[in-house]
Amino acid sequence: MSHHPLRQVLPELGLRPRTVGFAVALGTASLFASTALGALSAWLIARAAEMPPVLDLTLAIVGVRALGLSRAGLRYAHRLVAHELALGGVARLRARLVDALARGPLPRVLGLKRGDLVARLGGDVDAVGEAVIRSLVPMAIAAGVGVGSVALLAFFLPAAAGALAVSLAVAGGVAPWMNARALALAEKASSATRSHQLSTALELLEGAAEWRVSGRAPVLLGVLREDDLRLERLCARAARWTAAATFLLHGAWSASVGAALVLGFAALERGALSQVELCVVVLVPLGAFEALQSMPAALTQLLRSTEAALRLLPFLETPEAETPAAALPSPVLGGHLRAEGLACGWPGRSAAVSGIDLTVLQGRSLALTGPSGSGKTTLLLSLAGHLPPKEGRVMLGGVPLEDVSEQRRVELLHCSTEDAHLFDTTLRENLRVVRATLTDDEAIAALRKAGLGEWYARQPRGLDTPLGRGGEAISGGERRRVLLARAWLSEAPWLLLDEPTEHLDPRTAARVMRDLDGMKAHGRGLVVVTHDADVARALDSVHALAPA
Repeated sequence: MSHHPLRQVLPELGLRPRTVGFAVALGTASLFASTALGALSAWLIARAAEMPPVLDLTLAIVGVRALGLSRAGLRYAHRLVAHELALGGVARLRARLVDALARGPLPRVLGLKRGDLVARLGGDVDAVGEAVIRSLVPMAIAAGVGVGSVALLAFFLPAAAGALAVSLAVAGGVAPWMNARALALAEKASSATRSHQLSTALELLEGAAEWRVSGRAPVLLGVLREDDLRLERLCARAARWTAAATFLLHGAWSASVGAALVLGFAALERGALSQVELCVVVLVPLGAFEALQSMPAALTQLLRSTEAALRLLPFLETPEAETPAAALPSPVLGGHLRAEGLACGWPGRSAAVSGIDLTVLQGRSLALTGPSGSGKTTLLLSLAGHLPPKEGRVMLGGVPLEDVSEQRRVELLHCSTEDAHLFDTTLRENLRVVRATLTDDEAIAALRKAGLGEWYARQPRGLDTPLGRGGEAISGGERRRVLLARAWLSEAPWLLLDEPTEHLDPRTAARVMRDLDGMKAHGRGLVVVTHDADVARALDSVHALAPA
């Protein structure tokens, strides 16, 4: 299999060769109809100037009308088929990418910024789809029309056909290559800038009120302007090469027509061509070059699609076959969660914390404390198995955590981070994330334990209350308590919670901690990240992290 990124990603579109061939055939037929229309019109005009019997022109007149109608009809049919092909493929690729992100290693997703995720699922997937309708299909059509035009011209004047072949090679190969080669550097340089610009724009839009209050909105707007100016400079540099390539394209076009005129008149003087055939020889190159008008843009799109495919490939890679869950060791219930010489951090970065040794017995609790930036959340994610250790290991019930199947880890460890996602759906569906068989009574009981009883009583739609994207329809404290209600509903024997009492008033926070403490009586182990000294004192033990 080829290592070219685009050739590796294109099969994910699920394109059917028969449909692709049909789209190419329709496009080629449309341009052939255009070329034939020009040639036949030239013959008709020249022949009519000789004033033959009108019946001698009838077939040509009907042919001109048929070609004129078929050109438009075939072009419309080509666009319908090509766009249906590309849009269907884009939908399949996007679904495949979402599935790969959901099933792939968690560090692959956790390391993504929202702007990068939107860029991959949006612009990059669209760019791969556009390679079909704006690059590969037009290039195939141009090749077919070029070969057919040269063959048609060779029937009348082989020398003019040779000149046309050379001109087509320059216009369809050299000029687009110059353009694509120049744009390669610009595309690579602008990709990171566009991703950063999108990430900044999302940050500015989603936190508009906070940025305005803090006075930092102008700073982010300035960053967007700088990114925009950088992109503008890159586009201007690329435009100069595009202009040069366009000049070369039209120069080759003019040269082919000029060569046809010179060679045609020479053949006319020798008697090798008639005056009517001369008109055909001159007008065929005009129709042939119509297919090449899109070649610079096609190669440019091919380059951009290749870069997009290169960015998508890491997310589409199939992970190595996992050992069947039945063959993996299972932790001993009632055991312990232990870190031994643990160093953990995000992929591609240095370790945020190192030298961690701690043990939490099931039915006991541990507080992870430390200043902001000391790596508490990173350590929590590593204890939950979401981030692979850089050094050391995590043991769960006497079994190394990396040897436990992913399904079993989810059953044993429930990790609720500070920025855990709330889906743009109802309260009930957001709670069902941890228990598919959830009943309304169980959901309401969990909301009350999380301190949301009074809030829930005020909601006219009850469990059908929409929470909005990321929980934007509720306050920060209410959002935190919905996540805490998820933890109550989880049946995992281990709960790993990130700041469960943040944004809560002291009375509610104390009640939540009492309920959490009651969980230990049922044999559940707790690991809690907190800044609150009162919360830390309420737990059985404390592990303080040093400043970063």
